[in-house]
Amino acid sequence: MGLLFLSIIINAQSKKILIKVKDENNKPVYGAIILLDNKKQTAVTNLNGMFRIKTDVIPKVISAFHPQIGITKMKYSGEDKLTLVIKKGKSKSIKNDAANQISGETIQINSIYDYVRGRVSGLNVSSDNVITIRGYNSLQGNMTPLFILNGSQISQDVFGRLIPQEIKRITVLKGNDTAMYGIRGANGVIVVETK
Repeated sequence: MGLLFLSIIINAQSKKILIKVKDENNKPVYGAIILLDNKKQTAVTNLNGMFRIKTDVIPKVISAFHPQIGITKMKYSGEDKLTLVIKKGKSKSIKNDAANQISGETIQINSIYDYVRGRVSGLNVSSDNVITIRGYNSLQGNMTPLFILNGSQISQDVFGRLIPQEIKRITVLKGNDTAMYGIRGANGVIVVETK
């Protein structure tokens, strides 16, 4: 029984994959969403367009999606390193779907964080959905911006429950533009308008 158990552990080894995402000008794509067999991963590509993953299930297809550029997919043949090139002009339609899947050339986005990640200028959204406004640093450790929805202040928890299809416009305010919000806007302001 012990030998059988040991054999199962040895056969269940993980695969490490390093993915580089570039655009058609050979520049790294920051904030690209990676999908393994149409399942969206929680992290996105870093500033160098790199994405590392350790997976127990070897994917058949790996895709990269960026809302401002498009999508590309590639059959996976077991490489440790691969490069995906996203070319402009691919369909970029976004749907809200709890399945969080990609079908054809369409990716579904099921959270406001996925919607703003890489799409709203001036915002950084980490893989664990922490939002910061570029250029802001805090000595106290709190860098959470002020969230305004249709003229009223809301919490980040309420912001996180917004439905992407209902968004008309998102504006990021920093510097002198935040003066009307006083000290509340010290870490910048995210203004959301719905349809």
